Amino acid sequence: MINKTSSVLFLFILPISFDMSADFEDLNSGDVVRDILIIGTNETKDRLPGSGIYLGADQLEKQNYSDLNQIASSVPGVYVREEDGYGLRPNIGIRGATSDRSQKITLMEDGVLIGPAPYSAPAAYYITNPSRLNALEVLKGPSVIRAGPHTVGGAVNLLTRPVPDEDELQIDVTAGSRGYHNITAALAHVDGTFGILLEGLTYGSSGFKKLDGGGNTGFIRNDVNLKVRWEPATSSPQAFVVKLGFADEDADETYLGLSDEDFQISPSRRYRASQLDRFQSDHKQIHLSHVIELEDNLEVKTKLYYNEFCRSWNKFNGFIDGPQAQDVLNNPGAYTSAYSTLLGVRDSVIGDYTNSTIDVTDNDREYSSHGFQTDVMQKKTFLGLRHALRIGIRYHEDEVRRRHKLRGYLMSSGSLIFDDIVRPYKTDNFAHTSALALYVSDELEWKDWTLNLGVRYENISGLVDNYLLNITTKNEQTITAPGIGLHRQLTNRLSIFGGVYVGFSPAGPGRSGADAEESVNQEYGIRFVDDKVFGEFIAFKSDYDNLLGRCRASDIDCSIGQEFSGGSVQIEGLEMMVQGDWNFADFFPVMMRFGYTYSAARFKETFLSQFSQWGLVNSGDELPYIPRHVGRMDIGVSRGYWSFDFAAKHQHEMREVPGVGPVEDRLHTETLTSIDLAVTRVISKNLELKFLIRNVGDAAKIISHRPYGARPNAPRTILGRVSYQL
Repeated sequence: MINKTSSVLFLFILPISFDMSADFEDLNSGDVVRDILIIGTNETKDRLPGSGIYLGADQLEKQNYSDLNQIASSVPGVYVREEDGYGLRPNIGIRGATSDRSQKITLMEDGVLIGPAPYSAPAAYYITNPSRLNALEVLKGPSVIRAGPHTVGGAVNLLTRPVPDEDELQIDVTAGSRGYHNITAALAHVDGTFGILLEGLTYGSSGFKKLDGGGNTGFIRNDVNLKVRWEPATSSPQAFVVKLGFADEDADETYLGLSDEDFQISPSRRYRASQLDRFQSDHKQIHLSHVIELEDNLEVKTKLYYNEFCRSWNKFNGFIDGPQAQDVLNNPGAYTSAYSTLLGVRDSVIGDYTNSTIDVTDNDREYSSHGFQTDVMQKKTFLGLRHALRIGIRYHEDEVRRRHKLRGYLMSSGSLIFDDIVRPYKTDNFAHTSALALYVSDELEWKDWTLNLGVRYENISGLVDNYLLNITTKNEQTITAPGIGLHRQLTNRLSIFGGVYVGFSPAGPGRSGADAEESVNQEYGIRFVDDKVFGEFIAFKSDYDNLLGRCRASDIDCSIGQEFSGGSVQIEGLEMMVQGDWNFADFFPVMMRFGYTYSAARFKETFLSQFSQWGLVNSGDELPYIPRHVGRMDIGVSRGYWSFDFAAKHQHEMREVPGVGPVEDRLHTETLTSIDLAVTRVISKNLELKFLIRNVGDAAKIISHRPYGARPNAPRTILGRVSYQL
């Protein structure tokens, strides 16, 4: 189903079973171009012939997270690998697709690809600040095929605040432990058919890690966004939206973790070798949207977009001509000199590069992406069947310019001193990808049956200019991805559904002879819905023909972007979601939401890989970074002006290298269970106070040994929030 040819076309979509006219029921509200990709509302989800979760503003508001990892953890089928404790670099995986830098899921903002370069460099660092979100959709199963380009696991659509339909002023101030602060403000003015929304936020922290010898370990982020909406008074209802945004970040963050022994003593410690580490970035975006409803139930949506992301990450990257940092931290006793240099208790020896000279590399990169997309839908009755026919097109280009500059530093009296040696770039290249895509789908309804047929065809052209070797490489990929979904309403409350589709994740640009990652994905589910309870139980299975591993800057013995084949892989599992609302004694409302995921993922072939995350793999070995059990329970109770919300989260230990048998026998993360608490007091219709505790039990676990060494989750954090709305 995947072959390399020229040109780029994209046929995308699959099972979608909801009333598309819902978009135009809101044409005179402030939510016109609200990108309902698959779900849109819980009512819409009840009729989906596939799986997907919609989290609305009320749900996001309960715990007031500014960490996308924590928000996504409430969705069955999703697992996260924390990295910095604040969610600055989300690692999200869905149904077995690797969570590493969220590179195997499709990330969107208001229906537009939001990754800095989703084709050329999907393992990048930008994500919409979660404090800006009005809602979130997670798409899985056959429905995800329309989101692309990465469809092996799922897609996440981040929906930002819409322009309201009346004047509005909102100010939120949150402050708490370790200098954490989050200040957001939104001002909207509406004059008839014209509306404008201005948003701003700044948030940051002094950091929970403690750098040996002192120094900053915190971060600061700023974000300013402008939305303008115009609904002209024309015979056909239509709306225009312009969105402009700017965001930046300055973080004293690091790749460097700890040895397991040091972690047990002080999990929040940071070694002196990371004292120069600093991440700086800025992001700019321009998005234009138009939606119009013509005669005969014909709807047209068009979007144009441009995103630009620049970042510099100056960070510890090991030793020049010395041992690998991972080896030193895994076995400090075997590398006492190098380990002592990391800690700053041993000075570097001039001329002894093997253990003494520290590699500090500035990973300087510039990304951009732009494109347009148009979706056309018409609803008709033909031969006694109700049809919803959709056709769409998207043209997309993205690129990345990498300049990775190495500098050598000597440890002297606990400080890093430049060794005055000029060294060449580690990486100096440019990658570009263009993709033209077209989709066709048809939704057929007959009595209690809904059948969805769809196909996606995408043609991708990419190139890489390697300026160090003066070599240009090119490649082209053509992908055809069909799918089918079926839904049957058995009773007013009970329904069944199922589907099968081809998922894929494109190979990187310029990878001559590299096959894309391809899978055949299935799911089967049963759903129960009544006025108070929603329940869903789903079995899923994914068979990969060609699992791809992609080298990152922190991997060893490979070049950035280099891809490795993991051969055939099988992933299967179960998902469960139960949600209910009850009103005890007519005055004591209680909300309960429980989600659980079981996953089993195994290699089906034996091979020896140069990819450092795999190495020697035997058939039957379990994949790294896929927890067997993930669960979360949310309970909310309210009485009068008070409400109490509890969130208990559990993620099972994960392998960090392939293997079988007890996980503890080899490199692994630890099981993490934590509880969050939120207490809300409504003072008036305009003023609300909230008290929050994150990680109530102050659990400290190893959440990863990558990039370099054991890394902790965030400790207990106490916050207070004041929210004013006029």
